[in-house]
Amino acid sequence: MQEDKFKIEVDGEMREAEVLKTVSVDNNDYVIYAIDKGDETSDILASRIVKDSEGNDSLVDLETDDERNKLKDIVNAMFS
Repeated sequence: MQEDKFKIEVDGEMREAEVLKTVSVDNNDYVIYAIDKGDETSDILASRIVKDSEGNDSLVDLETDDERNKLKDIVNAMFS
């Protein structure tokens, strides 16, 4: 993931997200990003980065509790 900002669909609406950090965990790449909520706060989210059939980066939701917990620990460490 090379860009600092990208568009992502959230609840059926296209929003701008800002990349905070990319990390590799257990041979998978992840992006941690912020989406401005418009009230001077942001949601901090994480997604797994996968290559699509054309070799472009695509984001997918975290699928397991183990995966979510590992990324949650990384996010908590970033902001503590």
